[in-house]
Amino acid sequence: MTQYVPAGAPLATDDRVAFQLNTVPELVRVSPSTGDTEYANLSLVATVTGTGPITLNEVTVNVLAGADSPHFASSLSGVEPAVDRSGWTYTGIQQSTFSFTPTTAGGETVDPGASLTIALNRIPVNQAIGSSQVTATAHWNNDSGTSRTIFEVAKFPPGFYVRDFTASPVQVNNGGDVELRWQASAGATLHLLWEGEQHQVTGRSEYTVRDLRHTTVFYLRASHGTAEQTLGTVVGVPDPDIEVNNLILTDTLHTNRMEALTLDRIRIVPAPDLETAGRTQRSPCESDLPHVPATTPASAATSAPSSEET
Repeated sequence: MTQYVPAGAPLATDDRVAFQLNTVPELVRVSPSTGDTEYANLSLVATVTGTGPITLNEVTVNVLAGADSPHFASSLSGVEPAVDRSGWTYTGIQQSTFSFTPTTAGGETVDPGASLTIALNRIPVNQAIGSSQVTATAHWNNDSGTSRTIFEVAKFPPGFYVRDFTASPVQVNNGGDVELRWQASAGATLHLLWEGEQHQVTGRSEYTVRDLRHTTVFYLRASHGTAEQTLGTVVGVPDPDIEVNNLILTDTLHTNRMEALTLDRIRIVPAPDLETAGRTQRSPCESDLPHVPATTPASAATSAPSSEET
């Protein structure tokens, strides 16, 4: 099984080995054409998931080396590999792939929830802006099982940054406004995204979202060419709007506001007679369902389709 995810992204998987990759620094910058080389560290966590133990035979990490945009490192000589799990060791590099194996012949039996962390430190980042793939692979049960995740790691120009993405306030009443703020370098292309909305905010450092009706996650995406970095923040609405296709009430409905479209589509359906429950009864047809105001108490209310839908 192969998955493609951005570095640092949370990953839910039904595979037997799940990977999480983080970089230090979090925002990787390319090396300048003159001056000191930029270095980055990769930290990979491999966690056994599912039910029952597996025999873990090998974990590998592939890092592309070269001078072009798809490459991450200018060279892999001098990289410092390490693994934190007792009984595991680094066994060498071949064709840009670092290999880690247990010292026990035949592999190590590992229970669900157990993990190991692999570190590749002091990787010299090349000078080409873009995005590079880092591939993590686990071989288990004597190679009858393979788990693989390909991470996209962005490389930004020197001086590039995006940070401090915040919302004020972090909680608003239904229909309230929220102000989003951030800091970004002059060369960043910026977009705000939430629930199908996307707004270009390049050159700005704030944006006001009005009439928020429910808890919302906002994302700020900063890019330079094919390199992207995304930050997120959440704004809570403790009294949110509720959107449903069918709503059944068993008691009186109290409301101080209802949309006109909702009023037009409400129908009252008589509650079933408890004494005749279980008997076959004729379902009310459309002519049996009179229009009523939303404030009328009813033992059961449902939303019915509009005339365009019938």
